[in-house]
Amino acid sequence: MVACVKAAPKKVVEPKVIDPIDAAREVIENLYKAVEAGDADQLEPLFADDALVFGLGPSDTWQGGTVVVDRARQALLPIGLAGDEVKIEDSQIVVGLNDAEYSAWAFDLPRVTTTHKGQSDVWLPRMTAHLVRDGDRWRIDAIHLSLAVPDALVAGPDAAKKLLSPADVTNDRSPDSEQVIGVVKRSLDDYAVKLDRTSERAEFVQLGTSASEVFIGGKAFKDLIKPSLGQIKKAGYTWKLDGNLRVKLAPGGKSGWAAAVVVQRQGSGKKMQVFPPFRALWTLTEENGVWNISSEHMSLAVKEDLRDAATDEQLKTWKITREIAEKTAAKSKAGKPAPKKAAVKEAGKDGPPKKEGEADIGAW
Repeated sequence: MVACVKAAPKKVVEPKVIDPIDAAREVIENLYKAVEAGDADQLEPLFADDALVFGLGPSDTWQGGTVVVDRARQALLPIGLAGDEVKIEDSQIVVGLNDAEYSAWAFDLPRVTTTHKGQSDVWLPRMTAHLVRDGDRWRIDAIHLSLAVPDALVAGPDAAKKLLSPADVTNDRSPDSEQVIGVVKRSLDDYAVKLDRTSERAEFVQLGTSASEVFIGGKAFKDLIKPSLGQIKKAGYTWKLDGNLRVKLAPGGKSGWAAAVVVQRQGSGKKMQVFPPFRALWTLTEENGVWNISSEHMSLAVKEDLRDAATDEQLKTWKITREIAEKTAAKSKAGKPAPKKAAVKEAGKDGPPKKEGEADIGAW
């Protein structure tokens, strides 16, 4: 009798579970790789078809995935032809995931070294972005890149000549985005509303136009600003839209972003001071039925001849904020509370005072 040989049981291949935060972070990492390689074609799958990009220069407002790739190709081609090098280092990409997991926001404060004809310069760009999910694929639908501008230049008598008004966005708005529009407009009109509608998540970031205006952690930002709210109002600053407001909701309608050009003024009548217009990109997320700001990024349009490499003082400040971003990134990777940080006794260039054991840390 011939025995039957029993076939070995088939191995069951478990589907690979892709962590959405890791997947969103990988999109930004691939963006950096494309820039370092000088290959704009690698950017195409990373951007949504209707993506918005705020770049460094006055005309660098790019809208639409095809336009983004074409403009990036124009920017990267001279770098490759000249044999220049771009290295993006010390990146700590922080990702905040919307509760529905259909969208996310991100920020990063990397150090970039450029080499041209043997001479190297260090730059400290700031990046915020909003990403949307399509299955397991993530794409950027809004990104803001900027360099800080010294306050002395912004307040100088020839600021309007040096810091040109950036190109405006279109007035496109997603259906059912009225609440997002309301939060953005009211937060510009009243700083108290802005503070109230700031998300308390650790992944919150506010980036102002100067190098000192970096705040990480929503709760820490609120705790820092609340005692000074009266002084802020007395200072007489106002912020108004200087054109259109573009608003987009993510699939599922639980997060989104808004973009505009904003003008800041101080005083009234003949003594009113009008500052150069700046770009603003807000990301927002719905939390317990209320729309809150999860990131706010403001920047001035800087022509190439006004872009300065980082100073030693700026690098010192950057190291502090990078450490905080590193802790926040670790929290978003692990899904656990950020590690505690020892108290800083005095406020100063190292940031505002911290309470013992405070995990949600702000920096400036």
